[in-house]
Amino acid sequence: MTIALAILVVSAALLAWALRSGREGDSTVTRAIVADPTLLAARQRRLRDEQVRLEAELDLLRGVFEVSAELVGCVDEADLRTRLSGALSRYWSGGSLDLLVWERGAWRGVNGQAGPAPELGAPVALPDDEDHELVLDLSPGVDGQAALVLHGAHEQPSLANLGPNQRRAVAELLRGQFALSLRRVMLFRSLQELARSDPLTGTWRRWYGEARLAELTEAGAVVAVCIADIDHFKRINDAHGHAGGDRVLAAVAKALIAGVRSEDLVARIGGEEFLIVLPATPPGGAIMVAERLRAAVAAAANLPESVTVSLGVACCHRDESAGELVARADAALYRAKEQGRDRVVCADGPDDLGQVRLEPARRDPGGTTTIHRAIRVVSGTVPKA
Repeated sequence: MTIALAILVVSAALLAWALRSGREGDSTVTRAIVADPTLLAARQRRLRDEQVRLEAELDLLRGVFEVSAELVGCVDEADLRTRLSGALSRYWSGGSLDLLVWERGAWRGVNGQAGPAPELGAPVALPDDEDHELVLDLSPGVDGQAALVLHGAHEQPSLANLGPNQRRAVAELLRGQFALSLRRVMLFRSLQELARSDPLTGTWRRWYGEARLAELTEAGAVVAVCIADIDHFKRINDAHGHAGGDRVLAAVAKALIAGVRSEDLVARIGGEEFLIVLPATPPGGAIMVAERLRAAVAAAANLPESVTVSLGVACCHRDESAGELVARADAALYRAKEQGRDRVVCADGPDDLGQVRLEPARRDPGGTTTIHRAIRVVSGTVPKA
């Protein structure tokens, strides 16, 4: 115990001496700097340089924080590209900006046209004298690959005092923020698709199909609809059980989806009934699509028994709502059932073609369609000219 106490006392004495010597040494150095104007000027320069560096780092951190704040509320794909472009413009200006995602074996431009696919050899590719392109690999934000490409990129004044390594660090920070934002948008899109789509058939749900059709009719667009109903579906369920019925539903939906364009829409609106929305489609084209779909379902293989569908077709009239359009298509479907099933019946005969909307409705100066204007005139909500 006595030896340990002696060691402790000696250690404390040595520590006190070291601290006193350090303070005396610092004081000696400080007096030497003050006494020598050259040393004082050099010290002041170093302090100013350190202050500039710290202010630049503070500005960078503040900018990154502001970028994060701007992006955190972005969950819509339609808004993402604009927000990323605005955030990037703090540090690099440029011409066009491409936001690309690799999906289904091809690059897809997110909310806009896409240029050539980039080569993702590194997380960040800074613009140089030969190639004025800034490329950020945003693949961590998706399940596959993604990239942001700024064409004609030039550094903004905010990067003027930064060296190459610091500029690369800025790009790395932005890349991380952009990848997180892209991930958030992709997750939100997946949630939307889960809410919109029918899990059994892969078609859209009824509410989404009807909402999309209402948007088109209210905007004055040319649009046709088909309603397809599986013939004798109850008999199929009774003979093969619900598992067999589910196989038939999935196969019919697959045939319908494969038989329409990417801009068309197939929604399940009942147990065995589907709504097909065909934008920019005149009566003749709508009947051709319906016949093609009918034949495709009849040719479906690997089913418990042969399956057919009946289809009712209607084209939107100039003053017609989505509900009225669907009601006419539904009436045509019932006529197809009454006439023997496995057939197409169109609600618009030769005498009705004068009522069919064959071109988009003109918009008035207020930005609404002529249909909207007519509705407001009837309701008395439009001021007199």
